[in-house]
Amino acid sequence: MKFTPHHLIACLLLTATAPLYAANIEPAPEPGLWNSDSTTLINGVDMQKKMREAREAMLANMPAEQRAMVEQMMGDAEAAGHKRCITSELAQQMTDPDTLLADAQQQIPGCKLKVAQNADDRLEFSGECANTEGFTGTMQGDMQMVSSREMRSTFRGDGTYQVSEQLTGGLSEELNGPVKVEHRETSTWVASDCGDVQVETLN
Repeated sequence: MKFTPHHLIACLLLTATAPLYAANIEPAPEPGLWNSDSTTLINGVDMQKKMREAREAMLANMPAEQRAMVEQMMGDAEAAGHKRCITSELAQQMTDPDTLLADAQQQIPGCKLKVAQNADDRLEFSGECANTEGFTGTMQGDMQMVSSREMRSTFRGDGTYQVSEQLTGGLSEELNGPVKVEHRETSTWVASDCGDVQVETLN
């Protein structure tokens, strides 16, 4: 599995949606196309901003014709956020504790979590991870179903990363060693038709 900070955080947040012996989360997300906007700080550095700057620097060194071609291929994905397609089946799975817990344990078996559901729509979690995608340390956060068309989540991690230069995409200097991660994400429903966005599934 290829490592990215966003992938690790996504796995951890997925685990956070798996309450032990708790009632189903309410309300369930409405099926359709969703858009997620997030901010990730690693040791206080905005990683999305840093990657945008690296992209801009790369494009600046390209011939005009090649740059135009690459920009057309990339589009404005960064500005548009991350799109996901949630089916009716997945929407129900995302509120079911047993299904989510089984998926989370498969993805990040090195994390041990404590989860508390303090409201029908809100979960809080804390725990420890041992070399999960290169991360060892503690974490805490929360996830809230604001409505059937909006989800919010936060994640805070404190520990160490140790991954290779190849897997970090050239950002090993920023990622390896002691690390504090802060992540905030808001997902909103866009439309009932997902268009050409690939349907999302649990593993």
